[in-house]
Amino acid sequence: MRKANPQIRWHLTAAEKEKIRRLTLARVTQAEISRRLRIGRDSVGEAQKAMGLPTRPPTPEKEIVKLFHEGWSGMRIHEHLRVPANQIFATFHKYGLRRNPTTPKENEARFIEAVKKREGYIKNLANKYKVAFCRANRLAHQVLATARFKPGASKPALSSDFPQRHFEK
Repeated sequence: MRKANPQIRWHLTAAEKEKIRRLTLARVTQAEISRRLRIGRDSVGEAQKAMGLPTRPPTPEKEIVKLFHEGWSGMRIHEHLRVPANQIFATFHKYGLRRNPTTPKENEARFIEAVKKREGYIKNLANKYKVAFCRANRLAHQVLATARFKPGASKPALSSDFPQRHFEK
């Protein structure tokens, strides 16, 4: 015996298919379409494929490039256009778009002098001289000509107050 109001449907109505088409062309994601129509995301994807529509909204590359040249950051573009951040940065990479370093040269020069004098840890010096951490790390490697830095604070061997090994008496 069939239920009066079954919860599982096996087809989409013509009105639902039209809404899916309209929302897909308006660059709404599958998840949002499924929430609005209260149907499964897989059903939305199957309907989009059957209608020959893209299952993912296309990346508006021209608009991303335009906003980048206007001075917008990648995350700000992501929030404004509602395009996944990885697609924004992939577009930057595709078109060779890079931000100019914003650190003043005199700050970098002061940072390099501090590294040469070994005044402290790179992270602290980077904060003090307002140099980006990745840039500071790269500069420190160049100045000190080291292959790799020791991780964290390190002590000389056997300088601990605690026993190094447990010996039986």
